[in-house]
Amino acid sequence: MPVDHFPSTHATWIDAQLTIVERAGVHTEHGQSAQYALRQYLMQRYHAALRAYVTRSSLRSLTEPDDLVGGFFAERACKSDFLNSWRQSGLPLRRWMMTGINLYGKSIIRNQTRDRLRSADNIDLESGGPTDESSAEQAFERAWALAVLNAALLRVHADLAAASRLEDFWIFRRRVIQGESYDSIAPSVGRSPQQCAGATRLVTDRLREALRSALSEEGVSDRDIGVSITDVYRAFGINKRVDDQN
Repeated sequence: MPVDHFPSTHATWIDAQLTIVERAGVHTEHGQSAQYALRQYLMQRYHAALRAYVTRSSLRSLTEPDDLVGGFFAERACKSDFLNSWRQSGLPLRRWMMTGINLYGKSIIRNQTRDRLRSADNIDLESGGPTDESSAEQAFERAWALAVLNAALLRVHADLAAASRLEDFWIFRRRVIQGESYDSIAPSVGRSPQQCAGATRLVTDRLREALRSALSEEGVSDRDIGVSITDVYRAFGINKRVDDQN
């Protein structure tokens, strides 16, 4: 996964790009550059989550998941008014994206149904087979959480590399992600278990701040950010080991 180079002030980044487009115009060099950056962000953050949703939902009968997701980006999500409408909605971006592809898929179903009626074809209402929409939402949420967690980890990794403290990151990873004990980690890095615990707390604090920034960027309210961070951790079974560091 490519390194996320967005600045730490994520709560303002999307707004800043939209403002550039509005002020510079969609056909100017600056406006097109901002639009491109927004498209790249949406595709990197949401392609896997949307694909997971389509694969589990009733939309899976329409076409290949990658084709449907690609069409959604091309025809809806990458249009200039899509994020402007999201900004006015007050919804978290992930809910806007999930709702967006659902509406996009249903518009295709309506068009197909209308075409079949016009040609007097029989409509097979059961062609998609049984689906579980709650399972589709869970698949979306897990894939989205992975994208957010990976982006936050990459940001922390880059910050620690710049500070020549990458060993702290690998201690954290072995403890929190892999579940290894401090007694096992300490001899291999030439530190005491207590020093390894301190390194893990440092990285844990930085990860929480990176996640807070990423979630704030996507429209999660300050009131809900703590719960959302816990949800991201829980999706990968690391919440208990993270909580142990606090």
